[in-house]
Amino acid sequence: MYLCVMRGGYPVASHFKLREFENCRGLVMVDSSVVEGLESVRGKLCEVVGRDVQVVVTDAVRSDEDNMRLGLRAGWVDQGGVVARDSRHLERYGGIAVDVCARYKCAGAWVYVASEVIGKCACGFFDFVKCDYKDGHVHLDMRDRTEG
Repeated sequence: MYLCVMRGGYPVASHFKLREFENCRGLVMVDSSVVEGLESVRGKLCEVVGRDVQVVVTDAVRSDEDNMRLGLRAGWVDQGGVVARDSRHLERYGGIAVDVCARYKCAGAWVYVASEVIGKCACGFFDFVKCDYKDGHVHLDMRDRTEG
């Protein structure tokens, strides 16, 4: 099932499927602003790269248990790792965060877009962008919708 975004006051099918936002327990939670932002990032990347780009959601909503497992494996930010104890991926934030990568086909092989390019394209569409992870993923979130 593809998600929809609003374009010109009408719902339009997006390039993202609901299951892309599903966690390992089957929970799906995604704020509509995230889907709209991802569609905008994809469009911008297609312009910049000059071909059809696929944005892949690699992580979305997490339970506290999911976050704990990931933190124990990858390390906590406050101890030099990459996982925040109060991650915007957590259920309590309502599906406002995703981790993504982007790729396109060239001569039958996948070519990955540099995380810095994704980050630069995403800055105009997401409240917070972090693109310096060693594995090349980019964190995007709509944190200003949950604060204050």
